[in-house]
Amino acid sequence: MLLEGLVNECDFYQKDYQGPVQGAWVLAQGATGRWCTVMYAGPEYLRDNNLLDSVLTLAQVERQVDLKGGYYLDL
Repeated sequence: MLLEGLVNECDFYQKDYQGPVQGAWVLAQGATGRWCTVMYAGPEYLRDNNLLDSVLTLAQVERQVDLKGGYYLDL
C-alpha cells in the first residue's frame, strides 16, 4: 500500500534528496498485524511506474487497514 508523504530518499532508485519531496511511504503488514513503513518511493519512481493514482491519503489508508485487518501505528 502506498501512503502519500514527504520523503528524503527513494529506496527504489537509491536516490537521496537535498530536502523532503512529495513521494510515498510503502506500507506492509507484518506477522503481528501491524502495518508499517518498509520503504520510501520518490516522485520519479511513482511517475515512471504509473503509480501516482495508487497513492492513498492517510484517511484512505486507515480505511484499507480496517478492511484488510490489523492496525496502523507507524507514521
